[in-house]
Amino acid sequence: MFNYLLKKQTQTYNRRSLLIFLSKFGLFSIIGWKLFNIQILNSHKYKTLSKKNQINFEILYPLRGEILDRNNKIIASNKSTYDLFLIPEQTNDVKETINELNKQINIDFKTQRKVIDLSKKVKKFESIKILNNINWQNLEIIEANNFNLKGIHLHIVPQRIYPYSENLSHILGYTNKPSEEDLQLPFISNMRTLNIGKTGVEKLFNENLIGKPGKREIEVNAFGKEIREISRDHSKKGKNIKISIDIDVQTFVRKQLSKHKAGSIVVIDSINGEIISMSSIPDYNPNLIINKPNQDYWNEILKNQNSPLTNRSIQGLYAPGSTFKMIVAFAALKKGVISTKDIINCEGKIEFGDRFFHCWKNKGHGNVGLVRAIKESCDVFFYELAKKVGIDDIAKVANEFGLGEISSLGFDIEKKGIIPTKKWKKRTLKKNWYLGETLNAGIGQGYVLCTPLQLAIMTARIANNGLKIEPKITKEKSKKQFDKINLKDQHFKLIKDCMFKVVNENMGTAFKSRSNEYKFSGKTGTSQVKKITLEERERDDFRKKELEWENKDHALFVGYMPSKKPRYAIAIVIEHGGSGASIAAPIAKNIFDYLNDIKKI
Repeated sequence: MFNYLLKKQTQTYNRRSLLIFLSKFGLFSIIGWKLFNIQILNSHKYKTLSKKNQINFEILYPLRGEILDRNNKIIASNKSTYDLFLIPEQTNDVKETINELNKQINIDFKTQRKVIDLSKKVKKFESIKILNNINWQNLEIIEANNFNLKGIHLHIVPQRIYPYSENLSHILGYTNKPSEEDLQLPFISNMRTLNIGKTGVEKLFNENLIGKPGKREIEVNAFGKEIREISRDHSKKGKNIKISIDIDVQTFVRKQLSKHKAGSIVVIDSINGEIISMSSIPDYNPNLIINKPNQDYWNEILKNQNSPLTNRSIQGLYAPGSTFKMIVAFAALKKGVISTKDIINCEGKIEFGDRFFHCWKNKGHGNVGLVRAIKESCDVFFYELAKKVGIDDIAKVANEFGLGEISSLGFDIEKKGIIPTKKWKKRTLKKNWYLGETLNAGIGQGYVLCTPLQLAIMTARIANNGLKIEPKITKEKSKKQFDKINLKDQHFKLIKDCMFKVVNENMGTAFKSRSNEYKFSGKTGTSQVKKITLEERERDDFRKKELEWENKDHALFVGYMPSKKPRYAIAIVIEHGGSGASIAAPIAKNIFDYLNDIKKI
């Protein structure tokens, strides 16, 4: 019995000993492997890490994403450019190297002296930039003679390129170095010299286009010279963005607009709000102002009194003139102060207070109702109508059609415009509203100011029977449901019938611009910029008199096509163009012809 117990105890002891031994062995094996890994396999790495001042981190900038038009045509991309550098420690004689380089590609004397002087001041291993963006001919020469050019290096630098140059300058914008304010943004803060979008779509979609930075971990010596690369995380290219612009339509529209000194044209899809074209003149070539701008070209832009950097489509504020008459008509119909049977006699002017309010037609239109008043653009009719409606009710309807409101487009430079009310004048100008000012507003003059984009939105909402479409610059697959303007369908039918007659019936102000192949509808406008004296009005030829460009009226047209099932709405403003009927309406006809011919309807 005793032997049995002794034997059992011995077995138990042996098992415990074995377990303890295996545990200790495993533990010391792990410790041993760690020590071996640190001291032998990765000794260089951990020796370097133990000296923090010898580890540097270098940010690897990402490549910017491309921008595509609605048909996947590239409209903003990147190209590789080459900058030329010298590393002094890699040549025995800097001056001799620069002289040899000068024989090959002709470097101006000032640049030569600058490089030689810098080579004496900087650390010998630091790169000194000699030239930016060298051309292909010089690149080939340098590559062919590389063996004679000790210390000379080429660095590849991505540069933004806009293949359609001026065509899209105001839509796309341009890239440049970030400001201190830009550097507060979390996706830019650690990339202080990265080119970012400064205006337009480039700025609007910066976060998506920029991409994700990478990182290099490098070992440097006490002087800051790189010894080796420890690790590298590659950067990730920015996302590509597809926008709603059709570059073919945009090119055609700009060609029409560029025949004039200044103005804007906006073409919008009246069903979903996509911007098909948005052109502003004068414009600029973004390829010449990015990175290191062409100084002569930049000075030319800054000195141009017509402000090429201004996007008139969203920053230009214009009195809408007679294109505003549909808004007054809608407000009157909503309030119930007018019907198609009501007649007003136009004698060419009306007297109100101590002044006369004139119609564009000196001898008057005679007896006119609402339909003819819009068709022939009778001012007297709308003076009287505006008095009945009142400025505040006109303003409410105008806001419903997108006037006096910042749109959803997203550009932070967009202007709100002015749709005046009694409170607005009291708050802004500290003055009371006068009824005579309502008369001016009734024909789209006075304080009323709109952007071309707002006029395009207004027209699209008329075309689609009151759906409050919002403009968008991106091309999206999803369909959005829009709210409806609180007006009766019969009111939309009536106003659209009037706009049809403007273009397609004799005596309509845009009748000369009609099409025989398809039907479009619209409204002309002539926005007065200079006060016409009574003496000038009494002269039979005052409207035919040639004026200085800056004294001419603005020419406007708003419209949509086709008339029955509208797809596209347009707003045209030609600064100091003169008559909307003779200048702006024919441009609309040309653009609608183009859209019809290429079957974009």
